[in-house]
Amino acid sequence: MIGSRRWCSPREAQGLKLFRDIVASNGLSVRKGHTLLANLVAAGEVPLALTAYGFSAEQIKQKGAPLDWFIIPPLIARPTAAGVARNAPHPHAAVLFYDFLIGEAQPLLASATSCRRAARFDSPFTKGPLQLIDSSVMLDQAQKWQELYQKTIIAPSR
Repeated sequence: MIGSRRWCSPREAQGLKLFRDIVASNGLSVRKGHTLLANLVAAGEVPLALTAYGFSAEQIKQKGAPLDWFIIPPLIARPTAAGVARNAPHPHAAVLFYDFLIGEAQPLLASATSCRRAARFDSPFTKGPLQLIDSSVMLDQAQKWQELYQKTIIAPSR
């Protein structure tokens, strides 16, 4: 049962109540696409985007759009990966490139835009609190969150 004490932790229940209250009092404009959402904010079509990618918002802002962005701490990050193909023609070169990505490339990646985050917690380019999502938990609970999103955000806003 969605929203029950058995299904949600107290913190999750508090967040769920907040979003239900927002939907009930203001409604939401549900859109797909983080860059689209940032562009809609810049155009004045929607007042606030909760899920826009920071780098997209920064790029739009740097082009002169009347847009600014902020992070509600902690910044929630999803781990991504770099991989080597099983039958890579030059697997040792691929490993060297990976080593470059997680080492020397960090300043380059962090300076690409003012909102890119370094991939390592111990990097001097990682600023402020960062909370990584546990990918296995995210996958295990995918159905739960999809149902909550559908019932809390999509269904009430129609």
